[in-house]
Amino acid sequence: MNKHFTLLLATVAVVAGGCTKDNRPVETETAASLTTSASDSSANASGHSQVRVVNAVAGGKDIAVRIGEVTLFDYVKPNGVTDYRETALNIARFTVQAAGAGDGIMIDEKDRVLLDGNRYTVFLIADDVSRNSLHVVRDDVSPDSGKARIRVIHAAYGAPELDVGVMGANDPLFTGVDFKSAAGYKDVDAATVSLAVHATKGDGKVLLSIPSLTLVRGTATTVVITGAVTLGYFMFTDAPVGMPKP
Repeated sequence: MNKHFTLLLATVAVVAGGCTKDNRPVETETAASLTTSASDSSANASGHSQVRVVNAVAGGKDIAVRIGEVTLFDYVKPNGVTDYRETALNIARFTVQAAGAGDGIMIDEKDRVLLDGNRYTVFLIADDVSRNSLHVVRDDVSPDSGKARIRVIHAAYGAPELDVGVMGANDPLFTGVDFKSAAGYKDVDAATVSLAVHATKGDGKVLLSIPSLTLVRGTATTVVITGAVTLGYFMFTDAPVGMPKP
């Protein structure tokens, strides 16, 4: 079992270290968009948490996500990352469905609790060729002073446990990352690196390369590994408004 796994809401592991949180609004940058969300302190003062959705089903359909009877996001494309939306609900009954369809998948009861002032990402992950499931992960996008933050989401059904490391380094960043697990966050020195993904129990063959990943001081990057037989990836980066861009 991956020791760095950030458990789904019920047993959230808060990154420690005594760092002072940056209370500026947060920008989220993907390959397709740049969005801005309220600061954590602003959402907390309103009694709100913030939620976004990531469609990690490669080659899947556009999806819609509801909390209760309210549609929170509609037409979220595969590899799509929505903006954050604020919600006053502390017990969130998430449902996902194909956009325009009727019934959908509901989140497990244990994962429904949202805490005011916190950020959460709801990942839609393919369990196999015919079934998908929802997984809620706590976001903590403020690295320690002078560092960059990175995590990895294993959303590739059929793939083994994975090790993820910097090419040329002796030790991996993350080891034994299980399917449907989140490895991270880990604070690292700011740098431009290339990552290599291997099977934890394998012959050392590189299953996926992620070239020229720029990790900027003060930012938090999420790498989502997708696919089945052939692995792919997409990523997004959160940063306080005003931080330098890669």
